[in-house]
Amino acid sequence: MIELLKITKQIRDSFFIIIFFVLLAVPVYSQDITETITSIEIIGLTRTKLQAAKYPLEKFIGQERSAFDQNEVFAAIKNTSVLEPISAELIETEDGLILQVTVEEKWTLFPFPMIFAGSGETIYGLFLYEANAFGLRDMAVIGGMFGSFGYRLIAIYNHTPNRKGIPGFNCLITFSSQEHESTDRYETIQSRFDADRFRVSLGINYSFNDTFTGLFNASFSNIIIKESSNAVNPPAEGSMVIGFSPGLSIRSSNWDGYFLSQQSLSLDYRYNLAIEGDSYHQAEYSGIFEYSIIPGFRMCIKSGGMWKSSLQPLFEEGAQKSQVSILPRNYSAIYYTGFSAGLEKYIYKNQWGILSVMAAYQCVFSFKVNSNLEFDHGIFGGMFFYLSRLALPAIGVGGAYNFTSGVYKFNFSAGMSF
Repeated sequence: MIELLKITKQIRDSFFIIIFFVLLAVPVYSQDITETITSIEIIGLTRTKLQAAKYPLEKFIGQERSAFDQNEVFAAIKNTSVLEPISAELIETEDGLILQVTVEEKWTLFPFPMIFAGSGETIYGLFLYEANAFGLRDMAVIGGMFGSFGYRLIAIYNHTPNRKGIPGFNCLITFSSQEHESTDRYETIQSRFDADRFRVSLGINYSFNDTFTGLFNASFSNIIIKESSNAVNPPAEGSMVIGFSPGLSIRSSNWDGYFLSQQSLSLDYRYNLAIEGDSYHQAEYSGIFEYSIIPGFRMCIKSGGMWKSSLQPLFEEGAQKSQVSILPRNYSAIYYTGFSAGLEKYIYKNQWGILSVMAAYQCVFSFKVNSNLEFDHGIFGGMFFYLSRLALPAIGVGGAYNFTSGVYKFNFSAGMSF
């Protein structure tokens, strides 16, 4: 009897020991399953394809609950340009955590009129803009502008990758018949001539990860100089070149509840092989560093540059390459290195977007073919409205003053600068 009681006690003790270890093991096993994001669910899509919307969020699969940051998810959604985040939460299931996001689709298809008046000329334009072609987050633009300078027609299509390992592509076609005018820092005309310009470009881009993207473009460009009684120092001949352009883009972004801030750097090199005229090399860079000091108040630093091996005035380009706004609208050069540093503060927020004001100091080195290396500096101030319902980055107005030349400049922008 005593032996039977001993055996029974041993069985009971063993049973409790087994139960104890099972209870210890269950939470550990459960944690491996329920504390990791294993799938994504998107609510609110009507036109956008599911895969196109999910692709930017796939980087969160495998992330632990402890590392989850709603602002990072919002930044990824806003980066699509066509979706506005409403909420993001983790839903527990037996198979793991589901990242459930609710979004609102932006208005992505609309006509975009343009009117510019100043410096004795008026420019009119109309573009049809689609930021979510075929529901794939592809961008398509077709339209043109005309005025006293002539006219210009543009067609663009950019395909956005929506699967890992699949490259995107882009296509650009432009034709213009217009008067080209180049001024110095004082807005004095240095060159003016009429030309027909045709350009077609095809390219691919491949994302190595969420930050690095490689690019390659091939292009054909033809410039025909036309006789004009208005000409001032016109080029002796036109140009016909085939361009080959590899590049690299590095980009990340974050959301502070008010601003979608980016940190980016792009590097491009192009070799232009001449069919007619001169062959030449070209290198460009563009960098942006935006950082929220506190939510709704951020530091904005930008820099841009361009260099060309040719000293032909025909190949001078506008100051937008330098990321500054203090140079005249018709200013052009062969070399640029520009820098802008400023602060931006939101002043009003509603369901349609965010209104902000910005002030910046800007400086730029430039080299024109018919002058020496020049340095300009000045200040820029502007007001911007970042849209949450329309697929445009921002609408803004601003003004700049060049301390070196004493020239004021005013500009309007709506996703692009005119």
